[in-house]
Amino acid sequence: MSNTKLETIQFHNQQLIVLNYKNKPYIAMKPVCENIGLDWAAQLKRIKRHQVLSSGMVMMTTPSKQGLQEYVCLPISMINGWLFGIETSRVKPEIRATLEQYQLECFDVLYNHFMPKVAQQYPHTISLEQQQQIKQAVNERSYRTGEHYQAIYTKLYEQFKIPRYQDLPLNQFDNAIEFLGGLLIKPEALTGDELCDFAWLYKAAEHMRREIEEIEPALRVLKSEKASLYYTMSREYRNLTQLCKKIVQSKMKSTQINKNDLSWQRVLPYFQ
Repeated sequence: MSNTKLETIQFHNQQLIVLNYKNKPYIAMKPVCENIGLDWAAQLKRIKRHQVLSSGMVMMTTPSKQGLQEYVCLPISMINGWLFGIETSRVKPEIRATLEQYQLECFDVLYNHFMPKVAQQYPHTISLEQQQQIKQAVNERSYRTGEHYQAIYTKLYEQFKIPRYQDLPLNQFDNAIEFLGGLLIKPEALTGDELCDFAWLYKAAEHMRREIEEIEPALRVLKSEKASLYYTMSREYRNLTQLCKKIVQSKMKSTQINKNDLSWQRVLPYFQ
């Protein structure tokens, strides 16, 4: 299909090519692979054989000084799924840092570029606590069904016509939890003892995450198959545990807690 609406976005002194299709931004994938140092032919094969990514792939052409240029493109909502499907432990050492940089920052750069339009469309979105519940429901569904978490997010985006789960309209939250098959638990209903248990859960999860972070380099040296999994968990769960910490800190302001209780005394230092 032809398309003449082309934009370029700067990302760490490199250009990302964005084309518009049906009022939706798509990313030209070959330039991204070349920027990172990935083999484009191999990545194209990976996209085509991936059930979810291949369903979102489109071919676009646009005029240039060299004539019509053809691009294989993916929608912005699928960029993270493609990026995090690449195991950093299996790429050339000289491009690993660039790949990690893309995995950590690329989606946010693209999303922020289009944020003004999205903000107008979704002015009343879910809270941080509700975002946490969405992530928990996605993780639980992944464990329960064996689906990859990114495939579940993609289905969620398509179902509710949103680019990110953070942009889920507030009035669609209960429907999203039901769609994911999750259990709706309202954080505002927590008692002081329940909040204390949640605080200890954060402490335990963060302790385990840090242990994983320390073990991962050794597994990489040993060329263990678990190295890439531990690398992903140590970084992915960092944001999750920090969000849990913020939830506890927020709920401590409105929940009656007994600071003389030994359990609270032992866990409170982690939230100060």
